Amino acid sequence: MYIFSYICAKTDSVFLLALCSIFMGFLRMVLMMVNLFTLIKYAGHIEAYDKITPGNEPTTDEGWDKLDIERSAAQPAIYLFFMVLGQLGTSLTAWLAFEYEWQYIHYFMMGLLLLCILITFITMPYHKYTTRRFPINFKQFGNASIFCITLTCITYVLTYGKVLDWYDDPTIQWATVCAIIAGGIFLYIESTQRNPYYQLDVFKLRTIRMGFLFYFLLMVLNSSAMFVNVFTGIGMKLDNFQNATLGNWSMLGYLIGGIATIWLSVKGVHFKYLFAAGFLLLGLSAMFMYFEVQGAGLYERMKYPVIIRSTGMMFLYSLIPTYATQRMPYKYLSSWICTMLTVRMVLAPSIGAALYTNVLQERQQHYVTRYAQNVDMLHPEASTSFTQTVQGMQYQGKSKQEAISMAAIFTKGRIQVQATLSAVKEMAGWTLYACLFCMIFVLVVRYPKRKLLT
Repeated sequence: MYIFSYICAKTDSVFLLALCSIFMGFLRMVLMMVNLFTLIKYAGHIEAYDKITPGNEPTTDEGWDKLDIERSAAQPAIYLFFMVLGQLGTSLTAWLAFEYEWQYIHYFMMGLLLLCILITFITMPYHKYTTRRFPINFKQFGNASIFCITLTCITYVLTYGKVLDWYDDPTIQWATVCAIIAGGIFLYIESTQRNPYYQLDVFKLRTIRMGFLFYFLLMVLNSSAMFVNVFTGIGMKLDNFQNATLGNWSMLGYLIGGIATIWLSVKGVHFKYLFAAGFLLLGLSAMFMYFEVQGAGLYERMKYPVIIRSTGMMFLYSLIPTYATQRMPYKYLSSWICTMLTVRMVLAPSIGAALYTNVLQERQQHYVTRYAQNVDMLHPEASTSFTQTVQGMQYQGKSKQEAISMAAIFTKGRIQVQATLSAVKEMAGWTLYACLFCMIFVLVVRYPKRKLLT
């Protein structure tokens, strides 16, 4: 990671930046899992490896129920810890980019990595392996590489589709073809190998399928977080650092959601009510934005939708894995983690961001056309503003033609701001309806437990 951070800080190539980001993401996830197991062992005095080794599953209904209660209390605490750290990292990197340059983010990472290496060498003893076999198996890295290519191509299409005008651009076409071919190869390999990297049988479990769906709905609807940034950026003219500072309020929401989730889970509240509460809070955040979006909004009030949304997110984010892994055989754990991370961190966020940004652009154009058709010199307010702007420009020494051009640009800017705010308000209403639909769905869907074989 130190080498990749150095390359990112020095290169001007977008391709190299993307490639290094992929490798750093892989290494970051490996380190996060290792640190998680270490944290569980020393903070909770539990050997996590014993909890995931196939063959160590509980054999009775009471044993599985006890394990579910332990997970319901432990996982929210773990997610709270990592999500707060993630937000602190986001705030720090935003400050470094604002105060200095974006390259300083990677320089800071390099220094921090050197410190971590030093601490590792000092605190961790060396253990010699009893066998000659290297502890890491590279035989299945080809499968993982094909899977990574598939996700990279899908992410590229969803991220740059709007910028490159979708399938009018050849790179989008080739990325789509590569995603289909690589995905097909991956599925063929996994379905024919004796010891597959990814066990497709994991989708035979109903809880896994429902967990997949719940995570997808959550992360797509969580893309509505852009409403706050769009409103503060367009309506209040705030910069990226101020928006990042506003995002720090999400830590309070994570704390409230984490504590409430642990308390309610220990009390035995059913999953469906906790999931419904999470979607309801996401909907309340969208409803707040629906009524708050206006030309004279207050910056201080924007912390409330951030807190409400992050609280609801914490309910769902931390409990969906607990529900999905109910009575799940441990042999499927790695496949579930792969599925969870793919949906939660790649597919659903990419689809949600593409959906919200493209709909926002389309509704902006709709409202620009709608508002502009009534703006002419016969419109009292518009004509007065236009005339005053022309006169002001002429007082500043501009020619009449330049003054008219400046007045037209100013008028267009006002229409653009009004159109954007109207689009945000409309999309917030749609998001509220979507959250209410999801809330009703999680309440009426069945939650049967897998029957144990006797």
